[in-house]
Amino acid sequence: MMKSLLIIASFMILNITHALEVDEKLTLRFLKVSNSKKTVLINRGSEDGLVVGNHAKFFITSGVIARGVVEKVSPSRSIWSLYRVVDAAEITDGKVLNLKIATPVKITDDPSKSLKEEPIPGGTEKMDMKEATPSASETPSTLNEADKKELEGLGGDEAEKPVKAEKKNVKETKEVTMEEEVPTSTTSSKNWEVWGIFSVNQLSGTVNNPAPTPASSTTANSSNVDFSAGIERYFLNSSTFFKDVSLMGFIHERSSKSGQDIKVETDWFEFGGGANYHFYNPTDSIGKVIGYATVNGGAGSANLTDTQTTSITTKGTTQFIAAGVGAKYILSNGFGARALADYYRSSESYSFTNATVTRTLAGPRVQFGLSYRF
Repeated sequence: MMKSLLIIASFMILNITHALEVDEKLTLRFLKVSNSKKTVLINRGSEDGLVVGNHAKFFITSGVIARGVVEKVSPSRSIWSLYRVVDAAEITDGKVLNLKIATPVKITDDPSKSLKEEPIPGGTEKMDMKEATPSASETPSTLNEADKKELEGLGGDEAEKPVKAEKKNVKETKEVTMEEEVPTSTTSSKNWEVWGIFSVNQLSGTVNNPAPTPASSTTANSSNVDFSAGIERYFLNSSTFFKDVSLMGFIHERSSKSGQDIKVETDWFEFGGGANYHFYNPTDSIGKVIGYATVNGGAGSANLTDTQTTSITTKGTTQFIAAGVGAKYILSNGFGARALADYYRSSESYSFTNATVTRTLAGPRVQFGLSYRF
């Protein structure tokens, strides 16, 4: 009897000694993921030092993708309940990644204590320890070539950097929803954006004047700084082509002094609309350059004043169209910056007593500005 007790005690001591400490890491694979992505079966168990109640952060090279707690453990398997999912797209069957043991936190079901609208705690689906095809003895040293390739760059200091990038935005408590904020990689819930841009352009063209006889055509130059402000609508929750498209409306105001043979001052006020197609990185990316193509157009009014003679102001109408490519960069707090290079063409028409004068200006523009997504 005494001998049996000693064997049991020795076994318990060995298990306790082998238990993982906070900040220790393991490389693992998701063997099975539930439909809700809140419950996962991994190829690590008590033989690797995991015990029921362990908390850990799951991460890849780009950062933390989830946080969970051990619900069940077998020698070579364990079932985890994920109570915080940062990037659901990375939680898939067969995914190879790392975990880092974290300080245990209290899990709450009270939504009033949550900073984010997400279901807590994690999954409640039933999952069998045997529900997986990989062998029970699978370890990083016995993974196949595809797994080894996926594991490259996950270990060491390089993998730790994304974890260290976490920020404490609120007071630290023992509530999981009030702990350190894990930076998210998308803004999928933010479908609106307001922006303002300044543009610097050098345009050239002609002024056609049918009177006095004979008709004349003179050169015209326009060098000016203008301002646009608009609002943009995204469709981030769409599963179709429109996920990469956004629609916008804006106002455009500018003034300039232009001309060579004829010197005039012109003030424009225009309304416009357009569409953007985002072809480089998803539209909801955080901390990444988002490349896009744009086309827009509109109309408005213009006031033309001849400063060389009588300083009489003439009212006119305008139409414009523009197309180009640009880049956006969005921060996790919603603020961002954008740059755009496009080709702009405008047409103006002014009615005088004896004739109608038209002016066409065209050329490249470079624009820079700030934005806020909400």
